[in-house]
Amino acid sequence: MITGLGLVLFLAVVAIFCIVITFRRGDNFDPAGPARLAVWFSKRVVAQASSYLFELYDPYLPGYRYAPTGPPGAGRTGMSGQAMQTCRALQDFLDDGAAFQGARVSRFLNWELPDSHFRFYYQAADEARLDSLRELYSPAGLKARGEDDYLAMAGISRWLHNYFRSRTPGGQVIPRVDFNFNALDILYRAGQGERFWCSEYATTLVQCLASLGYTARYVMLNSEVGGHVACEAWSESHAKWVLLDPFYCRRATLDRVPLNALEVHRLAAEPQAAARVKVIQQAKELTDLHDRAFYLRLFRNLAVRMRNDWFTNRYPHWYPLSNSVMNAVEWQDELTCDNIYYRYETAEAKDLYWPLNRTRVSVLPAGAGCLTVLLETFTPNFSHFRLAEGDNPTRKLQAGVFEWRLRPGLNLLRVAAVNRWEVAGREAVIEIEWSRARSELAGL
Repeated sequence: MITGLGLVLFLAVVAIFCIVITFRRGDNFDPAGPARLAVWFSKRVVAQASSYLFELYDPYLPGYRYAPTGPPGAGRTGMSGQAMQTCRALQDFLDDGAAFQGARVSRFLNWELPDSHFRFYYQAADEARLDSLRELYSPAGLKARGEDDYLAMAGISRWLHNYFRSRTPGGQVIPRVDFNFNALDILYRAGQGERFWCSEYATTLVQCLASLGYTARYVMLNSEVGGHVACEAWSESHAKWVLLDPFYCRRATLDRVPLNALEVHRLAAEPQAAARVKVIQQAKELTDLHDRAFYLRLFRNLAVRMRNDWFTNRYPHWYPLSNSVMNAVEWQDELTCDNIYYRYETAEAKDLYWPLNRTRVSVLPAGAGCLTVLLETFTPNFSHFRLAEGDNPTRKLQAGVFEWRLRPGLNLLRVAAVNRWEVAGREAVIEIEWSRARSELAGL
């Protein structure tokens, strides 16, 4: 028994020592660390142990501030019958009943919602630091420009890159930073001449974009040529996640379509397509073939941090959501190498590249000449639905359910989810043509 107790005490001392040594300096990538494998292994052991403990009791959970992603309530409560979400299903319903004789569904544009196996924690909009960030740096360059949000975000990335580089022309990397990332602190210190890693560039861009209503995230890259951190942002203009690299001031396109980190990674298996990729640095194409090849090789392995709420929800480094060991998901395929650093991995693109700001419409019968419309969305910091019925003025709808009364002629419904910065997602559309003669025969 004494031997067993001694072993427990020894393991406890080792665990405490690992926590202090491993996490004392934060979570920056150290490309030159000679004991990298040992450090990664220690982080994994400590992080796993703390994760199991917090599954039993999490003192931070009651105080967590969430970003709402949809309207309050389930929307389907009290509803009966089979909801119709496709053109075919809705048309079959209209054909089967006498109330809608002659009605034809000419268009039903609907969207799918995220289906990831992993949870992402989004920055809440009601955060004073976001307001301060926007107000302090908007005159310098932190502002949305033009209709193409990808070009606007690329412009902000370029402004951030130039802000850092113009104020830190020389000197030594790197000052110690708070692992609860704070763009206000980093920008202030950069203005005083301090230099930072690519990780601070990326997190600062993520928070700058969040202050304007864009959703972005931290992406870790690693290969035999070194490690790097960039970010990805959701572009509504292109309906996808896109790569933005503020450290190098780079982005990548293929046939004029912006790429994300996973798409760049997959190009390693398609040399002909990879040769057509344009790496844009500042606002010009990178022409140095050696530099271009080096950059693309960085994307051999990638992992996504599953939170961007560092401003609002702040934790000690050993907390599972605070370190990349437990809060990142690594991509795995035939091109990657195994990495013991991360607890979670996936080979399904939907787990890392889910859609945002989409509205899914479901339709249920609701009596003669009327349909019940249910609205679901996954929109970080959801504010309301923007609803338009035919030629009627556009109106705001906060709830996820309403009654749609059909009239003889063309019935057009358009609905989009809008976040608290008035950034709207793509519209879901239903168009029903109802023959006047048939409707009059039906008694309407």
